[in-house]
Amino acid sequence: MSERRSELKAVTGGDGSTGPEQHDLMGMSAQIWEGLTQINNRMISLAQASWRHTQAAAEEMRQCQSPKEMLEIQLRLSRRALDDYMDESRKLSELLIKMSGDAMGLLRLPR
Repeated sequence: MSERRSELKAVTGGDGSTGPEQHDLMGMSAQIWEGLTQINNRMISLAQASWRHTQAAAEEMRQCQSPKEMLEIQLRLSRRALDDYMDESRKLSELLIKMSGDAMGLLRLPR
């Protein structure tokens, strides 16, 4: 039994705690999980906004008096969707870059 305890102390650092590599991995995993949660929330928000804009445009189209009015509404909706997607993709790219930098900062290269 004492041999097993000695093995456990050697693996955990002697005091029952985990080694620095495990802390780094746990910290990196927690940061990645947080980042993925943020990405998920942003994507849901974008989908909800797109849905609201589409519903508003559909309501406007119901009241159109000419094909020209319908095309103008569709053009506005398309421009808004493109602007929203471009803005959100920029924000997501920044978030992914930050996540990558944070994760790499937690990794320690062997010396």
